[in-house]
Amino acid sequence: MLTGTGAQAAVPADGGEGQTVWLRSSEPLHFELGADFATELAKHRSVVSVEQLQGSEEPQAPKPSSDANEQRIARENGQTYLARGGDATAANRIAAARALTKEECRRVPSGHTEEGYVLRMSFCRWGYNTATKLDGQGRIEGQVRFRETEVGTGSGQIRDATIEVHTDQVTASGVFNDSALMSFEVKQAGWPSAAACKVTDTSSNPFTTTVGDWRDEYIAYGLVSARGTGRGVDDRATCVYQHNWKVTGGGRTTPWSDGPDSGIRFDSSKSLGSNFYDAGVVFDRAIPQFSYNTQEADTKGVANHIADALYRPESTYPTKAGKVIPGDIHAGLPPLHRNWANYDDAAAEVARKNRNAKDAACRGLNRPDDTHQCDEFPFASTQEGAGKGDGNFSVRYVPGAENEQAGRELGNWYGTDRILHSDAYMIYVHSGAG
Repeated sequence: MLTGTGAQAAVPADGGEGQTVWLRSSEPLHFELGADFATELAKHRSVVSVEQLQGSEEPQAPKPSSDANEQRIARENGQTYLARGGDATAANRIAAARALTKEECRRVPSGHTEEGYVLRMSFCRWGYNTATKLDGQGRIEGQVRFRETEVGTGSGQIRDATIEVHTDQVTASGVFNDSALMSFEVKQAGWPSAAACKVTDTSSNPFTTTVGDWRDEYIAYGLVSARGTGRGVDDRATCVYQHNWKVTGGGRTTPWSDGPDSGIRFDSSKSLGSNFYDAGVVFDRAIPQFSYNTQEADTKGVANHIADALYRPESTYPTKAGKVIPGDIHAGLPPLHRNWANYDDAAAEVARKNRNAKDAACRGLNRPDDTHQCDEFPFASTQEGAGKGDGNFSVRYVPGAENEQAGRELGNWYGTDRILHSDAYMIYVHSGAG
């Protein structure tokens, strides 16, 4: 059985002209013409996740969502992705994410979930959409079914995302046939204002062609945000978007289906360093997770320090009864949040307190030799650092070259994944190539 959102599909009341019910499922739904809809649906629900999509006379726009609300959605979804230090340094992981294909997307089980599969610079989601026309007694008069695959690509250079929509496995029966017309329309909602997100690069929106033409069809559009339409030093803006479908044929017109929505964030940040552009867009409904490897020779001292801080905090210095250090995603602890010292006066004060508290703690340790540096966790570039004053941090002397390399990898990851001031993220420490 495939898992999914699994909302119960309602059965229309008897009498009248009948309704059209839009369903989204993890496998194709095969319904018998003339059969009772409720009976047919019950046959499938035991083995296929089925969700009823809300229908409306006009395609509906999603509600706007603030940057803070998008981070809340990511935490509640429980979605994460893992970035490894070496890959981030070479930017290979980002390139691989941006090269995600529709075939790869369809092989990812979590791509069927309402949230889709989120990799910061890319996004994918797939599912079967089924429009079933009923008569007044709840019997099936016709059906159009197709698989919809969405592949989104972010950017580390411009405030412009691209969304591809692929359709295949299209079938039509009963009152609908290949000559019926099927329309697609994308709706979006920008924050902090409607001007913060626009749909571009479409020949028409809605786009309409015959059901037959939608077989193995491919369309694409852009979601863009102009500089200056966001909020704060980083010029942050968000966009929630969703896809809507309608079928017309055989004297019948379905309502528009209101599909699941998705979210992206635009920025024009100066916080990422000279090696990165001051504009970009990411898919923001997953908590970023960065990893260090205890077997990597150039950072293993730092990796082992972080591992002790996360998994054995009682063994770390300074000592504190009941010490709990944030950042461990597997233990359900709070995430870390980046602190950019140049963001504002409050951020500069956090950085100052972190530095002073860390230096004070390091004076209680013996330095092995001049080649060692005092490392701290949580990082100096977080809001949860030593300066927070709760004692939930660790310091340790590690080889200076390793400390510097680990810092470069973290900074490079901030840049490649556009981790901005106050963005939440997790740290994971692993051992070996796995």
